[in-house]
Amino acid sequence: MTKTRSLFVLALALMAVRPGAAEVPAAKLRPAAIEKWADDVFGQVVKDHRVSGLGFTVIQGDKVLFMKGYGYQDVASRKPFDPTTTQTRIASTTKQFIGVSVAQLLERGKIASLNDPVNKYLKRFQLPKNNGEDVLIWDLLTHRGGFAGNGKNLDIAPETTKTPLSADIVKSVMPDFWRKRDSVSVYCNICSGVLGFMIEDITGQGLPDYLRDNIYKPLGMTNTELAIGDQPPPNMAVQYAFVENGVAVPLPYPTLSPHLAAAGSNISTTADMSKWLIANIMEGNGTGKALLNQKTWDLVHTQYRQSIPGASGFGMHFFTYDYNGERLMEQYGSLQHYSMFFLMPDSDVGIFMTLVGGGAPRPDAEIPKAGVKVEGKVLPQMSHAGMRDLVLSHFLGTLPYDKNAKVDLARYTGLYNDIPRQPQTTSGQVRPPMEVKDSGDGGLIIDGRGTFRPSGPNTFTLDHPLELDAGFGAANRYIFKVDASGKASEIYQHVNAGRFERAP
Repeated sequence: MTKTRSLFVLALALMAVRPGAAEVPAAKLRPAAIEKWADDVFGQVVKDHRVSGLGFTVIQGDKVLFMKGYGYQDVASRKPFDPTTTQTRIASTTKQFIGVSVAQLLERGKIASLNDPVNKYLKRFQLPKNNGEDVLIWDLLTHRGGFAGNGKNLDIAPETTKTPLSADIVKSVMPDFWRKRDSVSVYCNICSGVLGFMIEDITGQGLPDYLRDNIYKPLGMTNTELAIGDQPPPNMAVQYAFVENGVAVPLPYPTLSPHLAAAGSNISTTADMSKWLIANIMEGNGTGKALLNQKTWDLVHTQYRQSIPGASGFGMHFFTYDYNGERLMEQYGSLQHYSMFFLMPDSDVGIFMTLVGGGAPRPDAEIPKAGVKVEGKVLPQMSHAGMRDLVLSHFLGTLPYDKNAKVDLARYTGLYNDIPRQPQTTSGQVRPPMEVKDSGDGGLIIDGRGTFRPSGPNTFTLDHPLELDAGFGAANRYIFKVDASGKASEIYQHVNAGRFERAP
């Protein structure tokens, strides 16, 4: 085959994988346009008490296009939310740093292959076999370890916040297995925890020290750390809930069991996270510090596993999916503080947002008799799925659907059980069944939300924006798996780590 012919075949192959990549419109990326949109949207979010503080940044290439804080670092003192200094817990967005750390060790020859059993590199303890098979590093990176939950929580104490944790402590918290490895991606914090133990065992460093020396310091992320204890740093945002016609209610500093530090214990600032965005978008190019070479960055960001075509999959701890023709990588985080991180490599764009507080206090919260008076309405707290829909629909447009498509809806209607994550009940069910109903106008009502309209093979998309408070269980697109009889047997969220199975 001639060289020209080889290049032509390669081009066709690439076109088959990427059928016409989209890009963020240039008009949406003008700093003044971003600020106008962000001020309108996030200003209203703060006014409606959906958050007490929020940071937002947009980068393109190696430049920060926009960065701004909204609301307060501390409502009581009226200290504004400063994107350069105000720290928040970015929670599960920590997982991306773990994925890149594993990639660094692979590139440096400390890990021979991601298809190796993780036990090859664990020194303090060994995972038992999962149904006769070794759990692989790739299983942990793609949430496919098969664990029964996240293990026993540890109290925060001197012996549990000193890293690396002792072998006895690690062994005492590890869960059993609940499903076969590499069967389906089910969101798995302990998978990240085990990767953190592996990084420590390979390097001989505590995970906070490894991340500081190999990622934060090289990138100039001076306000970022893996914070395992229960004492907030001086610039940590204080989250507040709000009592309508009452007072603002300060909420406790959120903590995480120390054995799950690798899954969600990072704190950072909006400015530091803009540097992380740039490092990922530039992939070792530009003037910044190269954490990895180009080949390894490609491995980090390329989808390796996917539960069903049309839904998201995983690279090295990055959610990977398609949105209106644009490749997307993301991670979301929730430890009372929320975060969302988007990479749009076709446009060289990265977006990060972090928010704290908002909404009404829990029924069991202690309400102070005096405090900052709340003026105006208190709407429900802003959360993940609503944040995703808000940002992506603005920068990349709404997801399309066909209102006039004729589909046999009876194939999809019925009850679907959340895939068991751990043996919490006799059946393993962790939430009420999801009901899928005929909307009566050519679409579906899914989990009480609708109308979802046909938008591709066995795919349905919401015909209006998601509510801003839509959380983990919500999606604006669902994909069904159909069995040999032509009836739907499973349902997946567009961005997912799990599935719902048709109830018997």
